[in-house]
Amino acid sequence: MRVNIDEIKEAGLRRSWDVTREAIDEMVAGDPAGYRARGATHLDAKLDKIERRVRVDAHGKAELTVPCGRCLSPVSLDVPVDFELTLVPADEYVDEPRSDKEKGGAPVGGSFEPGEAEEDVYAGKVIDLDPIVREQLLLALPSYPVCKEDCKGLCPVCGANLNDRECGCDRHVPDPRWASLKNVKL
Repeated sequence: MRVNIDEIKEAGLRRSWDVTREAIDEMVAGDPAGYRARGATHLDAKLDKIERRVRVDAHGKAELTVPCGRCLSPVSLDVPVDFELTLVPADEYVDEPRSDKEKGGAPVGGSFEPGEAEEDVYAGKVIDLDPIVREQLLLALPSYPVCKEDCKGLCPVCGANLNDRECGCDRHVPDPRWASLKNVKL
C-alpha cells in the first residue's frame, strides 16, 4: 500500500487494507521453515505527521501454515504483524559510524541508539508500506515452529511419526569415539 504524505492531516490518517494470500506467500518465500499463507491478511494503520517525519502504528494478523520442525505435520499459526515505526526523510537521516566519543576511539561495530531501532527512511512524497510490512512479518515468524512443545518427531530409522505410535526401531546411536573398539577381537 502506498500513502502520499500530503494526505496526512493534523488529526492523522487511518488506512486499512488487505494483503493478498499471494503477496504474503511472496513475502515469506525465502524462509527455510516453509511458511505459506492460509488467506489474506487485514492490516489497520494510523499515520501521523510530526513535522517532516511520519509515525506509523500498524496492527494485523497473518494466518500461516508451516510444517512442524520435528514431525512435518501441518501447523496453523496466527502471526501478529504489529509495529510502530517513525519514517524519517532521506535528507534528514544521517548514517555515520558510531565511535567511542569519550575515548576518541574507532567506530563501534553493531552499536546503535535505541531510538533509531524504530526508524526507517523514506524518499519523495509517497511512502510504500509493503516492504515495511514484509520486514515486520519476517521478524515476527517463529524460527523453529513445532506442532506442540512435546512433539516426538520422526523415527530416524523408518520415518514413522512418533507422536502417532512407537515403531519399535533400534534408535540407539553408539558413541563414534568408541566405534573402532567394536572391531577389536580379544
